[in-house]
Amino acid sequence: MRPLADDPVGLLVGNAVAKGARRLQKAVRMVEKGEDDAIHQVRVSCRRLRSDLKLFKKMLAGEWAGALRADLAALAQACGEARDLEVIAALVKETAHGEDDAEHVEYILSTLTAGLEQAAARSAEVVLGEGTATLLRTLETTAAAPELSPKAETPCGEALPQLLDGAVRLFAREADKLEPWTQDDDWHEVRLLAKRVRYAANTCATVLGDEAKATAVQAARYQELLGQHQDHCAAADALTALVTDAGPERAFTLGRLVERHRAARKPLRAEFLSLYHRS
Repeated sequence: MRPLADDPVGLLVGNAVAKGARRLQKAVRMVEKGEDDAIHQVRVSCRRLRSDLKLFKKMLAGEWAGALRADLAALAQACGEARDLEVIAALVKETAHGEDDAEHVEYILSTLTAGLEQAAARSAEVVLGEGTATLLRTLETTAAAPELSPKAETPCGEALPQLLDGAVRLFAREADKLEPWTQDDDWHEVRLLAKRVRYAANTCATVLGDEAKATAVQAARYQELLGQHQDHCAAADALTALVTDAGPERAFTLGRLVERHRAARKPLRAEFLSLYHRS
Protein backbone atom coordinates (compact mmCIF):
# COMPACT_ATOMS: atom_id res chain seq x y z
CA MET A 1 0.00 0.00 0.00
CA ARG A 2 1.39 3.38 -0.99
CA PRO A 3 1.65 5.72 2.04
CA LEU A 4 -0.25 9.01 2.02
CA ALA A 5 0.72 12.30 3.67
CA ASP A 6 -1.48 11.55 6.70
CA ASP A 7 -0.15 8.02 7.18
CA PRO A 8 2.49 7.39 9.88
CA VAL A 9 6.02 7.42 8.52
CA GLY A 10 6.48 3.96 10.03
CA LEU A 11 4.39 2.59 7.16
CA LEU A 12 6.96 3.90 4.71
CA VAL A 13 9.75 2.24 6.71
CA GLY A 14 8.18 -1.18 6.25
CA ASN A 15 7.59 -0.48 2.57
CA ALA A 16 11.19 0.62 2.07
CA VAL A 17 12.58 -2.55 3.69
CA ALA A 18 10.22 -4.74 1.68
CA LYS A 19 11.12 -2.99 -1.56
CA GLY A 20 14.82 -3.24 -0.73
CA ALA A 21 14.47 -6.96 -0.07
CA ARG A 22 12.79 -7.44 -3.46
CA ARG A 23 15.53 -5.49 -5.24
CA LEU A 24 18.23 -7.54 -3.56
CA GLN A 25 16.47 -10.83 -4.28
CA LYS A 26 16.16 -9.89 -7.95
CA ALA A 27 19.86 -9.02 -8.10
CA VAL A 28 20.82 -12.31 -6.46
CA ARG A 29 18.79 -14.18 -9.09
CA MET A 30 20.71 -12.25 -11.77
CA VAL A 31 23.97 -13.54 -10.25
CA GLU A 32 22.56 -17.09 -10.20
CA LYS A 33 21.86 -16.79 -13.95
CA GLY A 34 25.24 -15.19 -14.69
CA GLU A 35 23.63 -12.08 -16.16
CA ASP A 36 25.60 -8.97 -17.08
CA ASP A 37 25.82 -6.26 -14.42
CA ALA A 38 24.49 -8.67 -11.77
CA ILE A 39 27.22 -8.06 -9.18
CA HIS A 40 26.77 -4.31 -9.60
CA GLN A 41 23.04 -4.61 -9.03
CA VAL A 42 23.64 -6.48 -5.77
CA ARG A 43 25.91 -3.66 -4.66
CA VAL A 44 23.38 -0.99 -5.66
CA SER A 45 20.56 -2.81 -3.86
CA CYS A 46 22.60 -2.97 -0.66
CA ARG A 47 23.53 0.69 -0.83
CA ARG A 48 20.00 1.81 -1.53
CA LEU A 49 18.56 -0.07 1.43
CA ARG A 50 21.37 1.07 3.74
CA SER A 51 20.58 4.65 2.71
CA ASP A 52 16.89 4.19 3.52
CA LEU A 53 17.72 2.76 6.95
CA LYS A 54 19.98 5.73 7.62
CA LEU A 55 17.27 8.14 6.44
CA PHE A 56 14.76 6.68 8.89
CA LYS A 57 17.27 6.21 11.73
CA LYS A 58 15.35 8.32 14.26
CA MET A 59 12.17 6.39 13.52
CA LEU A 60 13.67 3.02 14.41
CA ALA A 61 13.95 1.26 17.75
CA GLY A 62 16.30 -1.49 18.93
CA GLU A 63 19.50 -2.68 17.31
CA TRP A 64 18.05 -4.36 14.24
CA ALA A 65 18.76 -1.54 11.79
CA GLY A 66 22.43 -1.27 12.77
CA ALA A 67 22.87 -5.02 12.36
CA LEU A 68 21.15 -4.96 8.97
CA ARG A 69 23.21 -2.02 7.76
CA ALA A 70 26.39 -3.86 8.78
CA ASP A 71 25.34 -7.02 6.92
CA LEU A 72 24.38 -5.01 3.83
CA ALA A 73 27.68 -3.12 3.97
CA ALA A 74 29.64 -6.38 4.13
CA LEU A 75 27.77 -7.79 1.12
CA ALA A 76 28.29 -4.58 -0.87
CA GLN A 77 31.98 -4.60 -0.01
CA ALA A 78 32.28 -8.19 -1.20
CA CYS A 79 30.98 -7.01 -4.58
CA GLY A 80 33.06 -3.83 -4.68
CA GLU A 81 36.37 -5.07 -6.07
CA ALA A 82 34.79 -6.76 -9.10
CA ARG A 83 32.70 -3.71 -9.98
CA ASP A 84 35.61 -1.33 -9.54
CA LEU A 85 37.91 -3.39 -11.75
CA GLU A 86 35.20 -3.66 -14.40
CA VAL A 87 34.84 0.13 -14.53
CA ILE A 88 38.60 0.71 -14.44
CA ALA A 89 39.33 -1.74 -17.27
CA ALA A 90 36.66 -0.15 -19.47
CA LEU A 91 37.96 3.34 -18.71
CA VAL A 92 41.58 2.42 -19.44
CA LYS A 93 40.54 0.88 -22.74
CA GLU A 94 38.59 4.02 -23.59
CA THR A 95 41.41 6.45 -22.77
CA ALA A 96 44.30 4.52 -24.34
CA HIS A 97 45.19 5.72 -27.85
CA GLY A 98 47.60 5.28 -30.73
CA GLU A 99 50.54 6.98 -29.03
CA ASP A 100 50.62 4.30 -26.34
CA ASP A 101 52.55 1.07 -26.80
CA ALA A 102 49.86 -1.38 -27.92
CA GLU A 103 51.61 -4.38 -26.35
CA HIS A 104 51.88 -2.60 -23.01
CA VAL A 105 48.24 -1.55 -23.08
CA GLU A 106 47.16 -5.09 -23.91
CA TYR A 107 49.21 -6.44 -20.99
CA ILE A 108 47.71 -3.87 -18.62
CA LEU A 109 44.18 -4.68 -19.76
CA SER A 110 44.86 -8.42 -19.47
CA THR A 111 46.11 -7.94 -15.92
CA LEU A 112 43.04 -5.92 -14.97
CA THR A 113 40.72 -8.43 -16.65
CA ALA A 114 42.33 -11.39 -14.88
CA GLY A 115 41.88 -9.58 -11.57
CA LEU A 116 38.27 -8.83 -12.50
CA GLU A 117 37.48 -12.48 -13.23
CA GLN A 118 38.95 -13.61 -9.93
CA ALA A 119 37.15 -10.86 -8.01
CA ALA A 120 33.85 -11.65 -9.74
CA ALA A 121 34.14 -15.31 -8.77
CA ARG A 122 34.77 -14.35 -5.14
CA SER A 123 31.84 -11.94 -5.19
CA ALA A 124 29.47 -14.53 -6.67
CA GLU A 125 30.47 -17.05 -4.02
CA VAL A 126 29.51 -14.58 -1.28
CA VAL A 127 26.30 -13.46 -2.99
CA LEU A 128 25.12 -17.04 -3.46
CA GLY A 129 26.20 -18.15 0.01
CA GLU A 130 24.12 -18.91 3.07
CA GLY A 131 24.89 -15.53 4.59
CA THR A 132 23.01 -13.72 1.84
CA ALA A 133 20.10 -16.18 2.04
CA THR A 134 19.88 -15.50 5.79
CA LEU A 135 20.00 -11.75 5.17
CA LEU A 136 17.12 -11.98 2.71
CA ARG A 137 15.01 -13.97 5.19
CA THR A 138 15.75 -11.39 7.88
CA LEU A 139 14.75 -8.55 5.57
CA GLU A 140 11.45 -10.26 4.75
CA THR A 141 10.64 -10.78 8.43
CA THR A 142 11.67 -7.25 9.36
CA ALA A 143 9.62 -5.64 6.60
CA ALA A 144 6.47 -7.27 7.94
CA ALA A 145 6.88 -5.79 11.43
CA PRO A 146 9.85 -3.43 11.89
CA GLU A 147 10.56 -2.32 15.46
CA LEU A 148 9.82 1.40 15.48
CA SER A 149 10.21 4.33 17.84
CA PRO A 150 7.32 6.63 18.87
CA LYS A 151 8.54 9.12 16.24
CA ALA A 152 7.42 6.67 13.58
CA GLU A 153 3.84 7.75 14.34
CA THR A 154 4.60 11.17 12.83
CA PRO A 155 2.60 11.74 9.62
CA CYS A 156 4.63 11.28 6.43
CA GLY A 157 3.69 14.77 5.26
CA GLU A 158 5.37 16.23 8.34
CA ALA A 159 8.35 13.90 8.77
CA LEU A 160 9.56 13.38 5.21
CA PRO A 161 10.31 17.01 4.30
CA GLN A 162 12.46 17.26 7.43
CA LEU A 163 14.30 14.02 6.70
CA LEU A 164 14.98 14.96 3.09
CA ASP A 165 16.06 18.46 4.06
CA GLY A 166 18.55 16.96 6.50
CA ALA A 167 20.17 14.91 3.72
CA VAL A 168 20.26 17.91 1.39
CA ARG A 169 21.80 20.19 4.03
CA LEU A 170 24.51 17.64 4.84
CA PHE A 171 25.39 17.36 1.15
CA ALA A 172 25.43 21.15 0.73
CA ARG A 173 27.62 21.64 3.80
CA GLU A 174 30.34 19.40 2.36
CA ALA A 175 29.89 20.50 -1.26
CA ASP A 176 30.38 24.13 -0.19
CA LYS A 177 33.90 23.21 0.94
CA LEU A 178 35.01 21.85 -2.43
CA GLU A 179 37.60 23.75 -4.43
CA PRO A 180 39.44 22.72 -7.62
CA TRP A 181 42.45 21.72 -5.49
CA THR A 182 40.52 19.79 -2.82
CA GLN A 183 41.77 16.26 -2.08
CA ASP A 184 40.25 13.33 -3.97
CA ASP A 185 38.83 11.77 -0.80
CA ASP A 186 36.75 14.88 -0.08
CA TRP A 187 35.29 14.82 -3.59
CA HIS A 188 34.50 11.14 -3.10
CA GLU A 189 32.68 11.89 0.17
CA VAL A 190 30.51 14.50 -1.54
CA ARG A 191 29.67 11.95 -4.25
CA LEU A 192 28.41 9.56 -1.58
CA LEU A 193 26.32 12.34 -0.02
CA ALA A 194 24.83 13.21 -3.42
CA LYS A 195 23.89 9.56 -3.84
CA ARG A 196 22.29 9.58 -0.40
CA VAL A 197 20.21 12.64 -1.36
CA ARG A 198 19.07 10.93 -4.56
CA TYR A 199 18.05 7.77 -2.74
CA ALA A 200 16.29 9.77 0.00
CA ALA A 201 14.45 11.91 -2.52
CA ASN A 202 13.30 8.87 -4.49
CA THR A 203 12.01 7.25 -1.31
CA CYS A 204 10.23 10.41 -0.19
CA ALA A 205 8.78 11.03 -3.66
CA THR A 206 6.19 8.30 -3.07
CA VAL A 207 4.52 10.81 -0.75
CA LEU A 208 6.00 14.23 -1.56
CA GLY A 209 5.67 13.93 -5.33
CA ASP A 210 7.20 16.30 -7.88
CA GLU A 211 9.30 18.39 -5.52
CA ALA A 212 11.15 15.34 -4.21
CA LYS A 213 11.48 13.97 -7.74
CA ALA A 214 13.12 17.23 -8.82
CA THR A 215 15.57 16.93 -5.94
CA ALA A 216 16.39 13.38 -7.03
CA VAL A 217 17.02 14.50 -10.60
CA GLN A 218 19.36 17.28 -9.47
CA ALA A 219 21.23 14.93 -7.14
CA ALA A 220 21.61 12.45 -9.99
CA ARG A 221 23.29 15.16 -12.09
CA TYR A 222 25.76 15.82 -9.31
CA GLN A 223 26.33 12.12 -8.77
CA GLU A 224 27.01 11.49 -12.45
CA LEU A 225 29.79 14.09 -12.60
CA LEU A 226 31.27 13.05 -9.28
CA GLY A 227 31.02 9.39 -10.30
CA GLN A 228 33.06 10.05 -13.43
CA HIS A 229 35.57 11.91 -11.28
CA GLN A 230 35.82 8.96 -8.88
CA ASP A 231 36.26 6.50 -11.75
CA HIS A 232 39.30 8.42 -13.00
CA CYS A 233 40.72 8.58 -9.47
CA ALA A 234 40.25 4.82 -9.05
CA ALA A 235 41.82 4.13 -12.45
CA ALA A 236 44.86 6.26 -11.62
CA ASP A 237 45.28 4.46 -8.27
CA ALA A 238 44.90 1.00 -9.82
CA LEU A 239 47.42 1.73 -12.57
CA THR A 240 49.88 3.22 -10.10
CA ALA A 241 49.70 -0.03 -8.10
CA LEU A 242 50.79 -1.96 -11.21
CA VAL A 243 54.01 0.06 -11.56
CA THR A 244 55.75 -1.92 -8.80
CA ASP A 245 55.88 -5.11 -10.89
CA ALA A 246 56.44 -3.40 -14.25
CA GLY A 247 59.71 -2.97 -16.10
CA PRO A 248 60.93 0.53 -17.03
CA GLU A 249 59.24 0.65 -20.44
CA ARG A 250 55.92 -0.69 -19.20
CA ALA A 251 56.13 1.65 -16.21
CA PHE A 252 56.48 4.55 -18.63
CA THR A 253 53.23 3.55 -20.37
CA LEU A 254 51.53 3.16 -17.00
CA GLY A 255 52.75 6.61 -16.03
CA ARG A 256 51.27 8.13 -19.17
CA LEU A 257 47.92 6.48 -18.48
CA VAL A 258 47.96 7.55 -14.83
CA GLU A 259 48.59 11.18 -15.73
CA ARG A 260 45.82 11.05 -18.31
CA HIS A 261 43.31 9.91 -15.71
CA ARG A 262 44.53 12.47 -13.19
CA ALA A 263 44.22 15.23 -15.78
CA ALA A 264 40.64 14.15 -16.51
CA ARG A 265 39.65 15.20 -12.99
CA LYS A 266 40.13 18.91 -13.65
CA PRO A 267 37.31 19.53 -16.18
CA LEU A 268 34.94 17.33 -14.17
CA ARG A 269 35.63 19.35 -11.02
CA ALA A 270 35.07 22.58 -12.90
CA GLU A 271 31.82 21.31 -14.41
CA PHE A 272 30.51 20.15 -11.03
CA LEU A 273 31.37 23.41 -9.27
CA SER A 274 29.74 25.43 -12.05
CA LEU A 275 26.58 23.31 -11.91
CA TYR A 276 26.44 23.30 -8.13
CA HIS A 277 26.94 27.03 -7.60
CA ARG A 278 24.37 28.07 -10.17
CA SER A 279 21.72 25.64 -8.89
